[in-house]
Amino acid sequence: MATRPKPDAPTLDQTIQVTTRHDRSIFMFFIQMLLRPFHRHVGRPGKRQPKGSIELKPSPIGTKRCTVKHRKVCDLNVYDMESKELSTEEGKKRIYYFCGGGWQSPPSMQHWGMCSRMAQDVPGTTVSLVSYPLAPNNPAPEAFPWLMRFYREIMDRAEEVGEKVILAGDSSGGNIVLSLILEALQADDEEAMQSEIKCRPHPVAVFATCPSTDLTRNNPDIKKLEKKDPMLRFKFVKSTAEAWRGDWDPADRRVTPINANISLLAKYGIHVHGITAGHDILSPDGIIFRKKLEENGVSGQWLHWEKQMHCFVLTYPYGLREAKEAIDWVMDVLKAE
Repeated sequence: MATRPKPDAPTLDQTIQVTTRHDRSIFMFFIQMLLRPFHRHVGRPGKRQPKGSIELKPSPIGTKRCTVKHRKVCDLNVYDMESKELSTEEGKKRIYYFCGGGWQSPPSMQHWGMCSRMAQDVPGTTVSLVSYPLAPNNPAPEAFPWLMRFYREIMDRAEEVGEKVILAGDSSGGNIVLSLILEALQADDEEAMQSEIKCRPHPVAVFATCPSTDLTRNNPDIKKLEKKDPMLRFKFVKSTAEAWRGDWDPADRRVTPINANISLLAKYGIHVHGITAGHDILSPDGIIFRKKLEENGVSGQWLHWEKQMHCFVLTYPYGLREAKEAIDWVMDVLKAE
């Protein structure tokens, strides 16, 4: 039976509660050793995707215990997943999920599995998997304004029907959800300062798993940690960042949320939860982002697990203990929202 990770003892006035783990199973150790020789292939983008939002074929792991309905919002393909066993009426909660993959890959079987698990385990919840425009044919200068229109549309609709929204994503998907909400808050806050117009609706929370938070890739700890990471290399994460940002400056807050006005999340009462992993070269920037959340009074739950690889939680279908315990922790956090 999986053991729920327990949070560290909180300090006075601490708004970000961090749960830290240091253990690693033999099975996980061997999986990481086996991945090292194949790091050039594991999780790498395949063929270039066309312009626009591609239509997806739901994975069997996603449809086994969930119904999947396809719809379009602002010409983006969205796949709504609901448990076949649990009613989604009570609570009216929706999680919009943006998958990782270097901004270049459609959702994997593991992503469908994660969304299915959320729909099954979080009562009253519909999980909507978003097929967002992918780089390099849809770089941020083209895709981000489109995603912002999508964000406004889903939030206006949620307010109309009385639905609580959580934005969630892993890796590059985590980058997108953080960037979207921070940019929307910035625009709304500037508008509010000039008029008495009511603030537009926003999610109650964001959940970012091993997010990419700084596309400059200037943190020297990235290269220091590279020898421990079984999957990612500096050259790779640098190239994916360049593919997504296009001709925008890598420090632009719309692609580097670590440079945005993070205090706005606290001002508007939005929780930010997440996961970082000790053997993930994206974790140094993720930890800096988490600390900025704390410094700015943003509330949230974070899991940091040493000796774990990038997005290790997605390996839970393969029976790895750490992934099972981490995903149970994720479900507990989502249920509390």
